[in-house]
Amino acid sequence: MQLTQRVAVIGGGVVGINTAYQLQKQGFDVTIFEPNEIASGASFGNAGHFATEQVFPLADPALLLQVPKMLSDPLGPFRIKTRYLPKVMPWFTRFLRQMSLDNRQSNTRHIKALNDVAIDAWKRVLNDACATELLVLKGSLLTFEHIEQDKIDEMLNAFNVQGVNAEFVSGKALFDLAPQLDACIQGAIYFTEVGHTPNPQALAASISDLFIRLGGSIISEKVINITDEPRPIVTTEQSDQAFDKIVICAGAFSKPLVKQLGYRVPLETERGYHLMLPIHVDLDCPIASSDRKFIMTPMSSGLRLAGTVEFAGNDAKPDYQRSDMLLTHAKAMLSKVQCPQLHELTLTQLNEEARWMGRRPSLPDSLPVMDRSPHNPSVFFNFGHQHLGLTWGAVCGELMAQLITNEHPSIDLTPYRITRF
Repeated sequence: MQLTQRVAVIGGGVVGINTAYQLQKQGFDVTIFEPNEIASGASFGNAGHFATEQVFPLADPALLLQVPKMLSDPLGPFRIKTRYLPKVMPWFTRFLRQMSLDNRQSNTRHIKALNDVAIDAWKRVLNDACATELLVLKGSLLTFEHIEQDKIDEMLNAFNVQGVNAEFVSGKALFDLAPQLDACIQGAIYFTEVGHTPNPQALAASISDLFIRLGGSIISEKVINITDEPRPIVTTEQSDQAFDKIVICAGAFSKPLVKQLGYRVPLETERGYHLMLPIHVDLDCPIASSDRKFIMTPMSSGLRLAGTVEFAGNDAKPDYQRSDMLLTHAKAMLSKVQCPQLHELTLTQLNEEARWMGRRPSLPDSLPVMDRSPHNPSVFFNFGHQHLGLTWGAVCGELMAQLITNEHPSIDLTPYRITRF
């Protein structure tokens, strides 16, 4: 009789737990290594937005004109810690190369390939977990405080060319969708087929609970070393364990682990912040601001304000002024008449848990790494999902299970190979 193969999944974020669940369902004996609470990083504090409309890579030439203003604005969405600039410059050099037309077109195709099937994958997983209420499909809005119709038409056309269902709304049509908006909002692009979750933590818990019910296990220890010859061995501060296969899903902390296996990947951390407000604003869907570069999502525990990009590395202390400034943006976006609780709220009324910082694992081309090691067929990679970790969590878990079981993946994984850099 063939023995059940043991698989180690390193990382317990939304990508890791989806990968582990899919493998456990296939009959493997799976162990997740996660030193913190399951899905306690970016998988906990994200905007809760299944952002399938975001088909374009982050490396956009239009950013070049915007960066100086964003860096000089105290309420701006972009920061680079001065001391960290020399370390991040090689990543930015690669990022700039991805702005070429050929690279942008190629990367758009490969982002879209994942986005097109992402929500259906979540429907399958949440149906298995009996948690379908954690996926709300009511679209999202991208608002504009200043209308430049030519630019909006160009943007709308670009989305439509990529098959993203979107329409421009203004006036009565806009305020019928979101009466809470302030009159400063002149119009919005309405993405009709995207969704959100009212509770990212509960969503992750529903999958990890299902994983455990199927016989999976979680070890709350930090992995400090991986060796892959002749059989993968995972070393923590407490033990060494041999496995038949390992999958690295450690998000922003994947880089040193894959380096131990001989791979150098240009993985950088984009630190994002949120501010969780203990008030309920009766929004039906997430509302993002094109002008202010942040997003508001209605959640079961209140209104989550999320966004900003900060380059400071994994270890620098959080700068919670990045969280606090989001309250100013929200008050500018939402009407005093419709949302009096919001406008009466002050930062001093919020507890420490309201502020959060998480680490988005980003590669210069905005694509994840999903691959089998060219050097050892027992080692696999599933990391680097940038701002779309929640969006891609379920489908990337399914794809990795297909790869590991030698089933032909439903999407060509060649563009996501680890050796592309």
